[in-house]
Amino acid sequence: MNTLSNPQPTPSHSMKHRLESLLSQAWQTLGHDPNAAGIPARQAEHLARQSGDNHAWAQSLFIWGVSVLYEGGGHEAITLLCRALAVYRFVGDEEGQWSCLSAIAKAWHYLGDAEEAVSSQAAANAFTHHELFETAATWLDWFREF
Repeated sequence: MNTLSNPQPTPSHSMKHRLESLLSQAWQTLGHDPNAAGIPARQAEHLARQSGDNHAWAQSLFIWGVSVLYEGGGHEAITLLCRALAVYRFVGDEEGQWSCLSAIAKAWHYLGDAEEAVSSQAAANAFTHHELFETAATWLDWFREF
């Protein structure tokens, strides 16, 4: 068989496929069991860093941060979400930035710091399309009572 007609997956192809699979699993899990979403998100974060896929890296950090926030780890969540925010800023993803800032606001609220919560949410709401972003943010459903 000719190797040109039947290429074998390269490690980078396999890694990319695994990363996509983990991110998909993490997003789906976040929708129904935020506690469990951290596991595939952490695995995806590791692969995203290795592969240099900044957008996947930001997504994995975000999902991991939201999962930790749901578990009650406000300070750890803020650290993860700030890392995700930095990467989303680097790649120019406004919806990702909005999501991080909104989740950070929820974390500050959970920690009892109303001033930081209001400041973070104001920064999120400064994005032109913040209302559209909020409508699409299914992860936010877990935090509607805040």
